[in-house]
Amino acid sequence: MTTRRTAVLTTAAALAMGALGLAAPATASTPSASTCDKASWEAKVQGAPKGFAAGSPSGDYLWHDARGFHLRVTHGGPHDQRVYSGQITSSAPMKIDPVKLEKGDTARLSANHRTLVFVFANHGYIDGVNFHTYCASSLAVSRLHIGSRNLATSHVYLGAHRAHPAHIPFAVRRVAAT
Repeated sequence: MTTRRTAVLTTAAALAMGALGLAAPATASTPSASTCDKASWEAKVQGAPKGFAAGSPSGDYLWHDARGFHLRVTHGGPHDQRVYSGQITSSAPMKIDPVKLEKGDTARLSANHRTLVFVFANHGYIDGVNFHTYCASSLAVSRLHIGSRNLATSHVYLGAHRAHPAHIPFAVRRVAAT
């Protein structure tokens, strides 16, 4: 095949994939998912929450580090069941890895892989999911509940310093590379 014909076919394939809403294959100039996972997000979500463990104060814990994002739920006190649920929407497709999920817990992605919906029946231990954002520029966190009640912002812990969002839903943005 000639170089010109290869270039025409490559361009046509890229245009077709774009028309179908599919991503083009990564090239040397496209950052890899692991490179994007290492890139920083807003300071409020950076780093694992200090002292986080099973039985920590009740709520949703969200943080980012060099391995991607981490979402965990737990609650203190007796090991009764509390159901945490919510939704995280990304500006780019995501990949998820469940962590310590038990029967009845769910973490699933929408058909376009941009929305993560979770329901964790927690018994005071840790349930959660790790997820990779594949170079997304933002996340929207919404529909956070404990049982049938809206989860209070004081029960949402962000990053190493356990910051609370001002309201739910809330957005998290990637820090521009310098």
